[in-house]
Amino acid sequence: MKIALACSVGGHLTQMRQLSKFYKKHEYFFITEDTLMTQQMAKHEKVRLLRLINRKKWNFPLLFLFNTIKSLYYLIKEKPDMIISTGALSAVPVLLIGKLMRRKIVFIESFAKMHSPTLTGRIAYRFSDLFIVQWESMLRFYPKAVFGGSIY
Repeated sequence: MKIALACSVGGHLTQMRQLSKFYKKHEYFFITEDTLMTQQMAKHEKVRLLRLINRKKWNFPLLFLFNTIKSLYYLIKEKPDMIISTGALSAVPVLLIGKLMRRKIVFIESFAKMHSPTLTGRIAYRFSDLFIVQWESMLRFYPKAVFGGSIY
């Protein structure tokens, strides 16, 4: 099985790395944002890089479109069987394209969210094959989710 690991940098990537015992049993690659840290990661693991974008900046729509096209390219080239995501913004195009390509989608809602859903979570919940929350309190927002506990 080949797995795409789609996430933003920072806490989202840190949470994804906590799943390494699982994903390292399979062929895998990351789709994440281009930073110094992810460039270093790319020296040891397969990492596909997207532009780091801020949704509050004027060029957000253009960069989001660029990342969407690049995500499509990566998914066509790599042909993953499954996409696992911990969010956030950069993962949205990967998840949507993956679903259109009929790939299995697993979304893990952020550990940081105990009392309200994330925007990415609200989007992904609608079409994920498996939606996991890390706090039982989040089941009120995502009644069909699975409580998986903390990944830390």
